[in-house]
Amino acid sequence: MTTWVGTVHPFSMLSRVLDTQIDIDASPDRVWNVLIDFPAWAEWNPFIPSVQRTLEVGQHLRIKVVAPGLKPMEFPPEVFVVRAHEEIVWGGSFLQVVYRGDHAFFLEPLPGGRTRFRQRERFRGPMVLLMDILMGNWMKANEEGYRQMNEAFKRRVEAEVFAPR
Repeated sequence: MTTWVGTVHPFSMLSRVLDTQIDIDASPDRVWNVLIDFPAWAEWNPFIPSVQRTLEVGQHLRIKVVAPGLKPMEFPPEVFVVRAHEEIVWGGSFLQVVYRGDHAFFLEPLPGGRTRFRQRERFRGPMVLLMDILMGNWMKANEEGYRQMNEAFKRRVEAEVFAPR
């Protein structure tokens, strides 16, 4: 499921939130282990096939984003939050006021040993107004990329959980 969440303040034109989620038939511990296995992302993740460097608060990663129909882009987001088995937040900005984006991954335990995997990205700044104009349907492409990543992630985790040993 994907939803756009609007903001309710005078600058709402300068802010967007992309919020997606999918339920996975695996415990948060198992989901977490697949989530932080960055070298394996290239095997299953069509949207963010590359994450390099160490997942530690304050560190800068190197990520590659391949939104459907758009040119691949690389970013050096800073890691803001790492709460094992619960949450990762990374993000970055361009001149602080022109653009700021924060990408969060959340794991929520569900009954029956299942997990809700949620991704949320907050886009803020004047550049938000121009993204679709300058980059050709950029928000829709990212929405589809999140959906594809969620579905691929679910398949990957569940394949590992249910694989014969």
